[in-house]
Amino acid sequence: MDSLVLRAAALGLAALSLVGCGRRGPLGDEVMALRTTVDSSNTVLQSLDSAEFMNAFNRMERHIEIAKTKTYDSARDSIFREDFEWLRNSHRALFKFESLRRGEEWDRLLIASRNQLDALHHDWSERLLSEDSTRLGLEMEKNTVLPLLATIHTRLDEVRFVLKQNDSLDLHFQRLWDNWDAAK
Repeated sequence: MDSLVLRAAALGLAALSLVGCGRRGPLGDEVMALRTTVDSSNTVLQSLDSAEFMNAFNRMERHIEIAKTKTYDSARDSIFREDFEWLRNSHRALFKFESLRRGEEWDRLLIASRNQLDALHHDWSERLLSEDSTRLGLEMEKNTVLPLLATIHTRLDEVRFVLKQNDSLDLHFQRLWDNWDAAK
């Protein structure tokens, strides 16, 4: 048993020494920096609380359905122009985020990008690719993943904003509905 442990330790050390022998430099650091950015974006995307998101989405849906039943009244013009616009934009931000996340498969695309960057770094490190080929591969990956990351972060910012104001929005519209007939 001890010889098996010693062999495993020796193989581990050999593997570590091989990893340390790979090519190093700014190009490899740049590949790994993009990989880190992709990973952190995926972490942020995964950290969005699904229960909180669905709660906010369901509240928006309910208020949208109630708003649809209200007939325009010029005495309430500001409600129709401002409050309903606030509600519509909040609902749209949540709906658009979830639709894009599922339709464009952001999770899958981020994992594929990370795997591509890992392979690129490995091939560069092991001298299987030239500097020029690695640079070209990195630029291609940037052209693919950076627009995706920009979209994800823009949509995440919108969703965070709506989630942050969700309780206030819900309370505001609930009071509006409760007093709709009384306050004419």
